Amino acid sequence: MPRGYAGDDMDMHTKPMIASDGEGQENLVPISRPKGHNLRWGIVAILTILMLTNYLDRGNLAVAAPLIMRDLHISNTMMGVILSAFFWPYALMSLPVGWATDRFGAKVLMAFAAGAWSIVAILTGFAKSVQTFIFLRLALGVTEAPLFPASLKATDAWFPDHEKAAASSIYLSASQFGLAIVPPLSTFLMMEYGWPGMFMIMGALGAIGLLGWLVLYHDPKDHPWLSKQELAYIRAGRLHSANEAKQGSEPVVASPWLSLFRYRTTWVMLICAFSFQYVLWFYISWLPTYLQKGQGITIGRAGILASIPYIAGGIAVLLGGRLSDMLVRRGYHPFTARRTMMAISAVLTGLAMFGTAYCTTPTTAIVMLTAGMFAYSLSTANYGTLAAEAVTTGRMVASLAGIQNFGGFLGAACAPLVTGIVVDRLGGFFVALVLTGCLAMFSAVMYALVLRKQLPV
Repeated sequence: MPRGYAGDDMDMHTKPMIASDGEGQENLVPISRPKGHNLRWGIVAILTILMLTNYLDRGNLAVAAPLIMRDLHISNTMMGVILSAFFWPYALMSLPVGWATDRFGAKVLMAFAAGAWSIVAILTGFAKSVQTFIFLRLALGVTEAPLFPASLKATDAWFPDHEKAAASSIYLSASQFGLAIVPPLSTFLMMEYGWPGMFMIMGALGAIGLLGWLVLYHDPKDHPWLSKQELAYIRAGRLHSANEAKQGSEPVVASPWLSLFRYRTTWVMLICAFSFQYVLWFYISWLPTYLQKGQGITIGRAGILASIPYIAGGIAVLLGGRLSDMLVRRGYHPFTARRTMMAISAVLTGLAMFGTAYCTTPTTAIVMLTAGMFAYSLSTANYGTLAAEAVTTGRMVASLAGIQNFGGFLGAACAPLVTGIVVDRLGGFFVALVLTGCLAMFSAVMYALVLRKQLPV
C-alpha cells in the first residue's frame, strides 16, 4: 500500500477507509468524488468574501499612513506604534478564540467577529487623535482574531484531506488579492472622500460576508442542503473522522488545551510562525512608505505599484496549496507535505528579501519585492492547514491554530514597530530588510529539520 492515498475510482462508503504506510502512520484511501455535489465549495466562497473584506480593513491604514502622519505630525516610530497596536491583542486573543472555536463552533465565533470588526473599521473613520487610532486598532485586533481559527475549523470539517490545501488556498488567496486591491482602492477613496471616508466605506463592506455566513454555514452533519453523497465523500477522506470515531468527540476543555504546550511540536510551530509572519507584516505595514521614502515614488504611483507584489502573491497562494495537495496524492503524509512546502517557501523568501536590501532603483525594488511575496505566498495555504495536519484528531484543530497564530502575530506586532525604530535610527530600510530575510531563513531551517512529529491529540 502506498504512503498516501489510492486512486479515486472506488465504490462509495460512508466510513473512512484506513491503510497503513508501513511506518506507523495511517493514511486514507478516499472514495470517488460525487459529481454535482459541491456545497463545500460554497462554504469556501463565503470564507473568501470574509477574508477579502477583513484584509481590506487590515491593510488600509498602511496606505493612509503617510497622510495621517502628515495630518497628526507624528514620526515613523509613532506610526510604527499605531500600526503594531493591531497585532498585540490579535496575538493574545488567538489563544482563547482557538479554544472557543473548538468549544462552541465556527459559526458562532465567525458571526460575532465579522459583525464586530466591521463596526470597528467604520469607527476608525471618526478617529482624530493618535490615542483614538491606537484604541481602535487594538479593538480591530480583538475582533478579527477568530478569522483564521474559525476558517480552519470550517475547512477541516467540510473537506477531505486531499482537498484541504486547495480549498484553503482559495480563501487565503483573498488575503493577498485583498492586499493588492487595498493600495489603489484606498488611494482612490482617499482622493475622493478623504481618509475618514475611506475607512467608513471599507468597513461597511464587511456586512456582505456576515450575511452570507449566517445564511450558508452549518456543520456538515446538520446542514439541510448537504447531500448524503457529499457528506460521505467528506467523511471518507478525513483521517480525523476515523480518529474521532476511535477517541470520541468530547468537548474541548481547558486541561487538554493547556496540554498542547507540553509538546515540542507546538513550540516549534509557534516560533516558526513568529519568524515567518514577521515577513508578511513588514510588507503590509511598510510597503507603501518604503516605496515613497525609500525609493522616492509619489503617493499616487506607490498606491498602484504596491499592489503588484500582492497580485503575484494571490497567484502563489493557489499554486502552493495545489503543489502540497499533489504531494499528498503522490503518497506523502499531509503533515510532511505541508511543512516541506513551508521550508521551500521560506528559503526563497529570505533570498528575495536579501536582494531587495541591495536594490537602488524603484524598478528592481518592485521586481524583488514581487518575487519575495510570490515566494512567501507559496506557504500561505500550507500554513493555514498545518495545524490541521499536526494533530491526529479534529478536536484540537482550532486550538493549535490559535497557538500558531499567537506566535505569528507576535512576529506581526514586532514587524511594524521594529522597522519604524530601525528606519528612524539608521536612516534607511537596508537593515530592516536584511533582518526580515534572516527571520525567513531561520524559519526554513525549523520547518525542514526541527518540525518532525505530529501531536497525539
